[in-house]
Amino acid sequence: MENKVDSSISKEYQKALLTTEQVKNTIEVNAASAYLLSLRSHLSRQKMGYFLNNVARMTGNQNILYCDWGTMRRHHIQGIIDLLIDAGRAPDTINTYLAGLKGVAFEAWTMSQIDMETYQHIKQIKNVRGQRVPKGRSLDSIEVRQLFKSCDEDPRCKGVRDGAIFGILLGCGLRRGEIVSLDLSNVYWQEQAIKVMGKGNKERLAFMPDGTLKRLNLWVQDVRGQQPGPLFSRIRRHDDVQDTRMTDQAIYEILRTRRMEAGLEHCSPHDLRRTYASTLLENGVDIMTLKDMMGHASITTTQRYIHIKNEKMYDASKRLVI
Repeated sequence: MENKVDSSISKEYQKALLTTEQVKNTIEVNAASAYLLSLRSHLSRQKMGYFLNNVARMTGNQNILYCDWGTMRRHHIQGIIDLLIDAGRAPDTINTYLAGLKGVAFEAWTMSQIDMETYQHIKQIKNVRGQRVPKGRSLDSIEVRQLFKSCDEDPRCKGVRDGAIFGILLGCGLRRGEIVSLDLSNVYWQEQAIKVMGKGNKERLAFMPDGTLKRLNLWVQDVRGQQPGPLFSRIRRHDDVQDTRMTDQAIYEILRTRRMEAGLEHCSPHDLRRTYASTLLENGVDIMTLKDMMGHASITTTQRYIHIKNEKMYDASKRLVI
């Protein structure tokens, strides 16, 4: 069942997304295209493009290219928010839709498709309040060992590569999009650090624990080689190591394959990032330091990673005498 769900999500995204060329060709007349190209992160463009395509379809259009964003008004957006609330969407998801629509409204104003008064009315729409139980999970130490065991027992080049990828996900807390963007030149071996380009075009240093450094060194020295280019590349059949950059979806597929081999329950690359955060917190790292280590712009984002595990809450509830 999980395989079908994973596959359907991927296909749904691919179907909804427009090519960069389509977006560029309409940037001068389409406010949504202009907004998407203003986003620096590929993942942000992908996510917002998917959401805006949903909005376009909700308003009877095929996709964002067929939507007349210049006719957008405050009451239209309020209606979309109501539909999303009725559909049971989480507040964070609804507010992401709202942020995208406000961004499109700004571009529509700069293109003289809406006036200043209309833009200000849209800009003043407030976020939806509320929260949901955090999604995802953290892996325990046994699951982490099983995941690495799946890689270590694979004699192919993929075993070494995948072990290094998991080492960075769990040891440095990188997002999957940040991992595939890495080049060999981003690794500072002497400092035991990786220079990461995060969201908002912000650079940070991610320092590697010894285990991560060892796995990465094994990948580079024994398999990849020292040639410039992507740190992690595709590997075809018969251990044919390519020099082409991997996609962020490939990271998802690698984890899906390895966790099934290890007999683990469903987990995503972001769950490995959650595991990184949880492990640091359990070892006494303060929240401000964790914020910088994870590349968050706001401490509010970091706080979402701070929640007591269900087992601990269960144990705590057993101590109550009623």
